[in-house]
Amino acid sequence: MNTSSSRYRPRRASRRHAESPEPHERWLISYADLVTLLFTLFVVLYAAADHERASKVAAAVSDVVSTRQALGRQLSPEVAPNDNGILAARTAMEKAFAANPVLRARARILGGQEGFVVSMAEAGFFAPGEANVRDDARPLIETMADVLKDSDAQLRVEGHTDSTPIATARYPSNWELSSARASFVLAQFIARGVPASRLSLAGYAGERPIADNNTAEGRALNRRVDLVILHSEKSVSEMSSTR
Repeated sequence: MNTSSSRYRPRRASRRHAESPEPHERWLISYADLVTLLFTLFVVLYAAADHERASKVAAAVSDVVSTRQALGRQLSPEVAPNDNGILAARTAMEKAFAANPVLRARARILGGQEGFVVSMAEAGFFAPGEANVRDDARPLIETMADVLKDSDAQLRVEGHTDSTPIATARYPSNWELSSARASFVLAQFIARGVPASRLSLAGYAGERPIADNNTAEGRALNRRVDLVILHSEKSVSEMSSTR
């Protein structure tokens, strides 16, 4: 009996050892934070001792911050990760802009929660107070339409004005002018082969400014037509569920 009893004792001891809780090492996180802060402090003190050295350190930090911001923009939810259609459309549009300096000078690509935006300045596409695209700007509209016509993305054409009232026989207010400009661009897209089922339009007059209407520069930025390339409904729901 004694022999049998001594044979099982190590097993009970081993089981007690296995059931003992693992040590927690959360203090390492606080310690690592402290070391990082101390390192940063010494770098600042080292740089502050010499003006030229301080400038070099500041430039290095600025480069790091700029790189991180660029990476953040690339990975931001402006384009849904699973929305391959809009990713392809944006890549194709950026290539078209890179190959066409006139397009780059008159329009710009912006990010947005609904997708991405190609913003066309009035000065580059329209005569003041007119809705028809200028003859020299029509090839630019055609270029953008060609880029997007084979995409699956939905497109919304938005007309915008500044806050200066307009009252002409053709356009009694900025609502008519902004809607007419959006309608003209939309018609050009359809004529170029973009399916009408993928298109919609809106005229916002001066109700959605992107700059200060109290300056000439701000008003010029506000007078625009925005082409919004929209996320698919599936990708929008996926983005919403991850927030």
